[in-house]
Amino acid sequence: MNCTIEKILTDAKTLLERLREHDAAAESLVDQSAALHRRVAAMREAGTALPDQYQEDASDVKDMSRYKSHILLSQENTQIRDLQQENR
Repeated sequence: MNCTIEKILTDAKTLLERLREHDAAAESLVDQSAALHRRVAAMREAGTALPDQYQEDASDVKDMSRYKSHILLSQENTQIRDLQQENR
C-alpha cells in the first residue's frame, strides 16, 4: 500500500466535500423540522380554539332541541285534550 501526500490531500478534500454536503443536509433537516414544529403548534392552537362556525352550529342545535321539546309537549297536550274530550 503506497501512501503519498498527494493521495492523503485528495482524500482529505473528498472528506471535506462530504462533510459540507452532510452539514448542508443537516441544516436542511433542522429547517424542515422547525417548519413542521410550527405547523403542528398552529394545528394544536387551532384545535383548542373553537371556530366561529362550530359555535354557531352548536347554538343552532341547542335551539332545535328546544324547539323539538316544545313540539313534543304540544303534541302531548293535544293528545291529553283529546282524551279528556273522550272521557266527558
